[in-house]
Amino acid sequence: MADGPVLHFFAGKGGAGKTTLATAHALNVLEDNGKARVLLVALEADSGVADLLKKKFSSKPTKLVTGKGPGGLSAVELDLPALAEAFNKKWKPALLGSTQKGALLSDDEVKKLLEASTTQMGELAALFHLIELTESNEWDAVVVDGFSTSHALRFLDHATNLRRLIALLRGERHGRPSKNVVRPPMPVDEFAAKADAANAFLKDPKKFAFHACTIAEPVAEAQTKLLFKVLQERGIPADEIITDLIEDGKGSPEVAKRRGLQAPHVRKYQTMHQKVALLQRRIVGPRGLDEVKKFAREWASGKETKALQFSPAEGPPPTVRAPSMPPIAAPPLPPTRFIFFVGAGGVGKSSCAAAAAVTLTEKEGPVLLLSTDPSHSLSDVLVSRLTDTETQVKGTKGLYAREIDFAVWFGNLKKKLKELAEPMFGPEAKGETFAQDREIVRNLFDLAPIGMDELAAMTALTDALVQERFKRIVIDPAPAGNSLRILEVPAIAKAWFTSILAIATKHKAKGGAALATFCEAQLKHIDRFEKALLNPAECRFVVVTRGEELGVPVAERQVEYLKAKKLPFERVLVNRVLPKTTCVITEERRKNQLEVAKMVEKKIGFPVTLAPELGRHPASLRALKEFRTSWYAVTPTAKVKAA
Repeated sequence: MADGPVLHFFAGKGGAGKTTLATAHALNVLEDNGKARVLLVALEADSGVADLLKKKFSSKPTKLVTGKGPGGLSAVELDLPALAEAFNKKWKPALLGSTQKGALLSDDEVKKLLEASTTQMGELAALFHLIELTESNEWDAVVVDGFSTSHALRFLDHATNLRRLIALLRGERHGRPSKNVVRPPMPVDEFAAKADAANAFLKDPKKFAFHACTIAEPVAEAQTKLLFKVLQERGIPADEIITDLIEDGKGSPEVAKRRGLQAPHVRKYQTMHQKVALLQRRIVGPRGLDEVKKFAREWASGKETKALQFSPAEGPPPTVRAPSMPPIAAPPLPPTRFIFFVGAGGVGKSSCAAAAAVTLTEKEGPVLLLSTDPSHSLSDVLVSRLTDTETQVKGTKGLYAREIDFAVWFGNLKKKLKELAEPMFGPEAKGETFAQDREIVRNLFDLAPIGMDELAAMTALTDALVQERFKRIVIDPAPAGNSLRILEVPAIAKAWFTSILAIATKHKAKGGAALATFCEAQLKHIDRFEKALLNPAECRFVVVTRGEELGVPVAERQVEYLKAKKLPFERVLVNRVLPKTTCVITEERRKNQLEVAKMVEKKIGFPVTLAPELGRHPASLRALKEFRTSWYAVTPTAKVKAA
């Protein structure tokens, strides 16, 4: 494998093995040049890299492999809170120093709102830090184990968003300085230059390579298509598409059928990029440094990609049906209004959430299925075009689904806030000039904290809860790592709305009453959401994972996160467990999956439900119903009819 650009960023569909691929790529960079100083970066603590290599890491580089001379491979886990703190020490004074003073708002009011806007800066700081690492003389190559599709796009947009905010502060039109206007220096100028340099870096194929990781399935294809569309719009080059878990088609008709299902997706990827690597599905994935080294060598040889190419005759079989499942009924879904299906990317939580919603609709009546993941999958799973309005799914009598458009919702929120704030700045008495204050407030609303757009999800959920139109609300959130983004929003939103409320309340006589009332309503909405989350009678969480050893520590951390927040955790759902069969290869994989499921049940101490792999990816109402009714328990439980 040839040396690529200096910074390699691995991201894409969850479950596509990006952690393994990033680690293997780092090893191959060192193999190609033994003198290279290679740094493998995990973007959060307790990372997948640590799970993969069975080794603990810290914010200081740990040597993994020794090369020639100064060469070698080291690994590090970024400390996002520490990076954010260091970034804000410079950013906050610059931000405050660049905000012009008005006649109405006091310095303290402006400062409090700015303080609220500088939370959640860890990822922006991490992006700048990665570029600094790459451009330093300390490392010859930096390889990043990145995020799932939507999270990766958000991460790469941080510099652009910062630049837009600075443009507002500097009075630039369309985010660009005017050639005809001489503007005095401002404290934020340094950060504008930094953001511009970061965007230029990401667009330079000599410095940055985006490695798109995916699998050959319908939802993965849709996400990869979206990923390439956005990257092209941003001018960010993609280095390759890596398609993992490809069947070799040998050993039995079952394996050949599964390979046939993958054929159209691989062909689609080959039209999207000229470089598409194919990697074989292994009975057990590599774990530990020695096994990853072996995998890296096999990938670097290119033999797998050649051997796994699809012939023109290969394609989906007419039908793919799974044998009947063991008669151990899964326990019924909890009788709560909210049911969250949470999990890492690629575990199939969208399919599980949709399947649960379909069966609940038939049994109980109106159900709302809500996607709060920016990379929506429900349209593909339901084979129905969904929008940011509650749409009845064709073929059902009471199932409604919605995919939230975060950007549009947040844009409307900021527009609403600006409209409500307008009365505070007029009419002006003799000698009063509030034009500057008006501009300050508009800019402050645009300087909302990172992640505030996800308030859309919380608002939609609370609205549905309060209206009592639906008996059940099933939620498909964004992929979870060591935390769940939608659960972090309330604290961020509270601080921001409280700051706005303080300004509106102080200036009620000037026309701030409407803005104050709106902020109070939003804070009540947030409190209602938080109370619902903590109430086991209103909300339950189901953690979805896969029957793979590498997924066990991730599921454990997610369960511990829910427990730490005192949220009502229901069960673990191990998805895509292969059915019992006479195929030797499939049966060996199935036994490994069952062992993992039993390990999860033992470690977590909660019941585990198994969801089988039914051949085709469950899409359509019929397939989803068949999928849900085939869920079963790992160990016998009380005889109940599953919902």
